[in-house]
Amino acid sequence: MTQAIVRRALETALNAYADAQSIPVAWENVEFAQPDGVYLRAFMLPAETTSADIGRVNRRFAGIFQVSIVSPTGTGPATTEAIAAGLSAAFDPAVPLSAGGITVWIVEPLSQGPAIQDRDRFVIPCSLPYAASTY
Repeated sequence: MTQAIVRRALETALNAYADAQSIPVAWENVEFAQPDGVYLRAFMLPAETTSADIGRVNRRFAGIFQVSIVSPTGTGPATTEAIAAGLSAAFDPAVPLSAGGITVWIVEPLSQGPAIQDRDRFVIPCSLPYAASTY
């Protein structure tokens, strides 16, 4: 297993949410034309891969899946806060994700970071800690 399988699980879940809400997503290292309205930016921030067994066969992949909600300035926080609530529901820690035969857990509820005010954009970074293990 690699972080690529974890990424697939997380990005599939985000894509399902974004499609249902008609919100474009800027994926890592993929060309993206910034729309005039709201969009999401997705990033994987992997932590160190660890092993929990003496033979070092097990692998534990963990990190943060960050989804930034980007909206035009001057529109207030209501839209971004509503999207954050929707993302929180879409990534419910009680409901595991899966890809490639591996279960990916959201280990903590979605956390909103402080707003970032750009020249023409208002950004709310949201973090989702994840973990997955092989056995």
